[in-house]
Amino acid sequence: MKKSMFLIVVLSFLGLMQMEMAHAQTESSYEAMEGVTSVKTVFDFRIGDSDKAMAHLNLIHQMIEDPSLVIEGEQPEVIIVLIGPSVNLVSTDNMKSASGSQNEIAEKISAMDSDGIRFEICMAAAHALDVSADSILPEIVQVENGWISLIGYQQNGYSMIADF
Repeated sequence: MKKSMFLIVVLSFLGLMQMEMAHAQTESSYEAMEGVTSVKTVFDFRIGDSDKAMAHLNLIHQMIEDPSLVIEGEQPEVIIVLIGPSVNLVSTDNMKSASGSQNEIAEKISAMDSDGIRFEICMAAAHALDVSADSILPEIVQVENGWISLIGYQQNGYSMIADF
C-alpha cells in the first residue's frame, strides 16, 4: 500500500512538472523576444475590406494578451494609424448603410481603446475619400498626415508593422 501511494505521488509530481515545463516552453517560445525590454508598436493599417479589417483588428487585440509581450509587468504600447481605404470603415456616415462587419468594427475599436490601444486617422486620406472629420469615431485621434505620425513613432522607438 505504501509503495503504491508513493508511486502515485511521484507520478503525479512528474505529470505536474511536465505540464509546467510545457507551459513555460510555450510562454518563451519567441526567440526574437529575448533581450527585449519594452514593446512599442505602431500599425500602418490600410485594409479597406470590412471583413478582413475586422479579422486583423481581432488578431491585434488578441496579441496584446500574449504573455510574451508583457515585459516586467508592462503591457505593450500599441497604436493603429488608419491610412488609405481603411478610413472609410470608421466613418459613422458610412455605417448607416453598412454591413454588420462595419458596425462590429466600431464596437471593436471601442473595446480596443478601453484596453489601451490607441488609434489615429490620416485626415489627408479621409479628405481624399470624402470622409468628413465629424463622422469619424470619437476614439480616433485625427492627424493631418498619417505618414508623419508613422515617422515620429518609429523615431521614438516604435516598431512599425505594415497591415495592408
